[in-house]
Amino acid sequence: MSGYSRYLPPVLAGAPLGDLLRIFEKTLGGLPDGVPAHDALAAEIAALDRLVDPWTTPERFLPWLASWVALEFPTLQGADLWDEYQRRRVISRIASVYRGRGRQSALNAYLDLYAVGAIRPRITLDVGRRLLAVAPSGAVSGLVTLGPLPGGSGGAGGSPLGLIRPECVAVAADGSLFVGDRGLPSGVPVTAPARVWRLDPCGRHDMGGTPPRPLPLVPDTAFTRVAAVAVRPARGGRPETLYVLDEPGRLYAVPAPFQDRAATLVTALATAGTTFRPRAMAVDPASGDLLVLDAGDGPGAPNPPKILTVRPDPLTVTRNALPSAREPLSLMVDRDGTVLVGDGGPQEPTGSEQYPGALLRVVRSGASWTVTPLPVGPLVAPTGLARGRDGRLYVVDVGLKPLLPSDVTPFICPVAEDAGVFLITGDRAVRVTPPAQFVYPAGLAAAGDRLVVCDPGQPPGGGLAPYWSRVRPFRFNVVLHFAADRVPADEDARRRTLGNIVDNVSAIVDEERPAHTLWDLITSI
Repeated sequence: MSGYSRYLPPVLAGAPLGDLLRIFEKTLGGLPDGVPAHDALAAEIAALDRLVDPWTTPERFLPWLASWVALEFPTLQGADLWDEYQRRRVISRIASVYRGRGRQSALNAYLDLYAVGAIRPRITLDVGRRLLAVAPSGAVSGLVTLGPLPGGSGGAGGSPLGLIRPECVAVAADGSLFVGDRGLPSGVPVTAPARVWRLDPCGRHDMGGTPPRPLPLVPDTAFTRVAAVAVRPARGGRPETLYVLDEPGRLYAVPAPFQDRAATLVTALATAGTTFRPRAMAVDPASGDLLVLDAGDGPGAPNPPKILTVRPDPLTVTRNALPSAREPLSLMVDRDGTVLVGDGGPQEPTGSEQYPGALLRVVRSGASWTVTPLPVGPLVAPTGLARGRDGRLYVVDVGLKPLLPSDVTPFICPVAEDAGVFLITGDRAVRVTPPAQFVYPAGLAAAGDRLVVCDPGQPPGGGLAPYWSRVRPFRFNVVLHFAADRVPADEDARRRTLGNIVDNVSAIVDEERPAHTLWDLITSI
């Protein structure tokens, strides 16, 4: 007899009505009679609020809940690309992304949500944030985000005026920033030679002319790609001096007040018949010497990586090999004279044990230098080193290996991680900045309480010209890299898989991009 019978008048409580009520009690309350059935409706009604919570709803309800927020889960040949956790995560956050639609931050957030799973692509947006500031909290903002201006008065041959693709940065005593700009490659319709710019701490160019236009330093000096810049402090009646090193190895000096001063050739550091690959330059705060990092021909070669010590007055140049360096990328001189070198490691790794980069500590003692690897991880391609005002060591890392795109598969790499700024604490590199803030960071300097990062954008590769977004207003690039061990080995399967991912990313960008912008996809699959 059903327990609901107690609610009936005695005359109706017996059979057959009491037996009939067992059906309703079973359906509504889940009568434990040993007969399999669905859960009690009363319990489901009591838990309705859990059905609309993406973290508590049953998995089978996730597509239904996603439809409430206009979300479709990406699939590959009918199979979900996202696991259950990722589907719950995206549903819970997508509404806040929609509220920022039309802004770069929302597009970044959406792409960050998408870039997960077994085949997680490295997705970055090149929106023209050439020079960026990183606050102690890790927040990233653009110091130089627009430009350049068209040439004309003050511009050579109508070439654009302003920072385009910054390669390196140094800080003057007054907080001014000296930035080496690689310009545009030769042979393209727009002429933009390599230049050096001085910017104030807020990122404003030196201006001059009528109407006012950005003024480069030493415009009459023809640099062949600026490789490094460094500022030598004023001392003993000697003025503060900017040193500029270009790729062929020519070292120039520009004394204060810098603007309207000529560049003097100090020396040529390259030697005939020997490869010279300058990576970085720094000033020894104790002696005032310049230290130049030369990657040479790599370890074990007759021309190994080395550090050149340049004493400008009187001029002397000494060379010390770094036999343990594989692909040195960055250089910093500490206050005690110790040198730190960022090493990218083997650029064609044969196994995962060769994926990480490294930091090397160089202790100089006369002609005998001691090089000690520091057990710091995870780093991949440390292209910039700086010690903040608080004394802590920071590294900017590109996250790609090889650092320069290959001619065969420029966007499918052994390692493809998000670029970022890292804080070195003990034996760990702790990420400071959020993902997808940098495309190809190439230089780092400490300026007061913040860090300044150069980002020249994706280097050319695979027949693509990714630099046009730097000179065409309202255009931006969407750059995709894939880790080789995350994609299918079969060529046809890989093409289908990556093509599906590219289509999904393209759909997201089309929906979420600012309405006044156009974009280009920078990848090859």
